[in-house]
Amino acid sequence: MSKYKLYGRSETGSDIIEYLLNEFSIDYEFIHIDAKEVKTNNIILKNNPLGRVPMIQLPNGQHMIESMAIIYHLVEENSGLIPKPGTDGRKLFHQYMSFLSSSFYPMILLLYHPDQYVSKDNEPDLKEKSTNILNTYLNFIESKLDPYLCGDEITAADYYFFMIIGWYQELENLNCYPKISEIINIMSKNQTIINVKNKQNEREKE
Repeated sequence: MSKYKLYGRSETGSDIIEYLLNEFSIDYEFIHIDAKEVKTNNIILKNNPLGRVPMIQLPNGQHMIESMAIIYHLVEENSGLIPKPGTDGRKLFHQYMSFLSSSFYPMILLLYHPDQYVSKDNEPDLKEKSTNILNTYLNFIESKLDPYLCGDEITAADYYFFMIIGWYQELENLNCYPKISEIINIMSKNQTIINVKNKQNEREKE
């Protein structure tokens, strides 16, 4: 086997992995796993008991799960989209990757999938609290962008943030966040992202 395999679904957490594979010009096969299949697919369940994607299969046959682990594998193996060791940018990269994965991403899930966490009676309360916390997070990110998360250097953290913010259905509310609006605009014109979106559109036609 000479290439990667990416098990995932378009417009989900698999997007960041596909962005990086394309950015680094890595040859890969995309294997679509729908929402129902992910809980029954033997290959997925054998390697991830939680039954979720993304998951990649490395050229040597090893499987990797968890987006953060896959992202760090790709940026370290390809020496790109991560600031140099020992720099302030490197420290910021670790900080924002952790913040986005452990705080921002879970709050999006709580907001749009409250039924997976609480009873129906408690869903409105969870949504309200999630929205308030997300506003706090957005204020924090707005105050730090310059113009990217780690300064003037685009990194995998910016691709990751772009993916997550794309799920925020109240995007019209971001008018009060000019820096966030600007990075969304910049990333929307990014050639790697455009290429991936085109690939996703072609797959949908198949």
